[in-house]
Amino acid sequence: MIGILKNNISRSHKDFFAIKSINQVSRTSLPSCLFCNTIDPNFPLTIETTVLQQIEAFSFEGVLITDDLLLTQMLVNIPCAKKRYLYIYDMEWKYINGLRFTQLEPIFYNEDIDLIVRSEYHFDLVSKLFKPPAHIMEYWDHNVLQKIGNSHDQS
Repeated sequence: MIGILKNNISRSHKDFFAIKSINQVSRTSLPSCLFCNTIDPNFPLTIETTVLQQIEAFSFEGVLITDDLLLTQMLVNIPCAKKRYLYIYDMEWKYINGLRFTQLEPIFYNEDIDLIVRSEYHFDLVSKLFKPPAHIMEYWDHNVLQKIGNSHDQS
């Protein structure tokens, strides 16, 4: 079972690819779920997987992935998850005024969080700055998402 943890689903390209991918995964034998607080009523895709409030993730017993730095702090405290991932879709920390590198260390060095990046370039950069990512997943690629979910369903 695989779940995506988000705050909100908006009309962003990142959310579009996440929903498109989880929809494709939901059509397979791998159970999937989306945990979020709100969904933009004008979001261009129909969501074809189970949608639950974000708080429900605390009882989720599958693999959880978030692409949000703040939610990663919450992700660490979700006790039932088989595996936890931060998908570094963008290097968003560059745009946060006043953010210090030491504030990222507890997230990126956390042993309970594996990293996923979007490209080879990101893989090399994140490996040099923090730790090697576990996966490269371009634009929420549903094949990689399914591979991640299936690898933990077998254990």
